[in-house]
Amino acid sequence: MSASRGPVAGRGPAASRGPAASRGSTAGRGRAASGGPAVFRGPAVFRGPVAFRGAVGLLRRRPAGDILIAVAAAAVGAATVLLGPPSDRPLAEWVLVEAAALTLGLARALPVVALALDVILIVVTDVVLPGTSHVAPLVAALALGAVAYRCGTVVTALSWAATFTAVLVSVGRDAGGLLAGADGFLRILSTALAVAAPVAFGRYLAALRQAAAVAEERAREAEERRLVETRAARMTERAHLAGDLHDLVAHHVSAIALTAGSAKYAATHAPGQAQRLDAALEGITSIHDSARRALVDLRGLLHVLRDPNAPDLLVDPEQMITDAVERSRTAGLHVTLTHDERAVDAPLAPRVTAARVMQEALTNALKHAGPGADVAAVVAVRDDRMLIDVTNTVRREPAPDLPPSGHGLTGMRERVEVLGGTLAAGPTGDGWHLAAALPLAAVRP
Repeated sequence: MSASRGPVAGRGPAASRGPAASRGSTAGRGRAASGGPAVFRGPAVFRGPVAFRGAVGLLRRRPAGDILIAVAAAAVGAATVLLGPPSDRPLAEWVLVEAAALTLGLARALPVVALALDVILIVVTDVVLPGTSHVAPLVAALALGAVAYRCGTVVTALSWAATFTAVLVSVGRDAGGLLAGADGFLRILSTALAVAAPVAFGRYLAALRQAAAVAEERAREAEERRLVETRAARMTERAHLAGDLHDLVAHHVSAIALTAGSAKYAATHAPGQAQRLDAALEGITSIHDSARRALVDLRGLLHVLRDPNAPDLLVDPEQMITDAVERSRTAGLHVTLTHDERAVDAPLAPRVTAARVMQEALTNALKHAGPGADVAAVVAVRDDRMLIDVTNTVRREPAPDLPPSGHGLTGMRERVEVLGGTLAAGPTGDGWHLAAALPLAAVRP
């Protein structure tokens, strides 16, 4: 069932609204009843008791303007009586003129009621005071304009017909007949046009108001879309940042943990005290170098985040691959790198992605194969594609129990798929194999 709404600014009687009144169902509608202030929805149709109750509420909440209009109209009516020719029935003239003037106080909230009273007063005045000029037609014209502004087409058409009939009958009585004289047809046409003028003006104002409301609604929806797009962009940026942090931190921390484990093992099992000290010192030095590189990379990432004009990378992708291989070798992996020289001429995006994939693949080899494992890493360019291939054997000695991050393969696959590439990874007979292919043609400038 529709629920009665209270009045809103810039509108007449509030109409009942059902589920169809939700936002977006019709151009120019305001917000739904549950969300935000309503806006003008175009000419409303008079809907009986519900609209009447809303109009009465409007009169109760904002009576000052209506009272002022009624008082001003009554003063103008009194002036017309005092300054006009004397009437044979002055009391009736005063009553009819003031009654017509006071109906203007209802024109804002109840335009149909005000117009109905004015039409009745036109007929009564024409009967009681025939041949006397009065203000009822003028007040009726104002009320008819309010009807055209507030109400729908059907109500406006019926109101125009009723007003036209009443005014035409009055004009015909004054002229001695509708078609009396040579200008009878012209009299009817001029009356019709005179009564249609306030209707046209009221509908014009309603159209302007509706256009403004539609523009306001579209601006609000555009702002909402902008906010949604901004949130989505921020979420994407956070996801990329999380991937970069994972690639950077996981690689360095894994190398540090594995180097510490290897140093601990060597320091424990070395045959002599001097060998133990040398192994421990070598491990500490390697850990120090890895930690220093991690801090440098973190500072570089923070620099990029703080400065929007900073380049995306502070080092070349090829240097990133070389550094990752060196850190892996320091941690105990036996890495063989084959790097195609043509990769340097490829676009930056696949080169960066290849470097990130290589970093993550070597990190996984450190975690799961452990020190002493053999790793064959290849970066090649073939048929407008950049290929990354990393194969490692099983571990030769125990590796530290490092918790999985849960983002390694997922992050690599997302990076590759953004460029339209593919990534496959899985176990082989004696180890693990990862292969990625990045298209170059789609990203060439």
